[in-house]
Amino acid sequence: MPGHPDPRMNLAMTLESAGRNDEVLAADGTALEVAPEHIAAMQAMASLQIRTDKADDRTLDMLREIALRGDDESWRSWAQGQLAMREGR
Repeated sequence: MPGHPDPRMNLAMTLESAGRNDEVLAADGTALEVAPEHIAAMQAMASLQIRTDKADDRTLDMLREIALRGDDESWRSWAQGQLAMREGR
């Protein structure tokens, strides 16, 4: 399924269950390359980056997007809290 993020997200979930975090981040990154607005990929990537202390330049932008249009209220609240901590509010 070229151009579709779901196979890449499935790979990321499998890799995460195996504890292969660097490969998970790479798979999430490829999902976002083919679908830059894919909120589930943003949520997965930002969450893992924060849990593994591997936040990068994209993390804040993803958190802002998740805070606005996350899959549900828990994702939006989580992103808002993370932004508040990282932006010193």
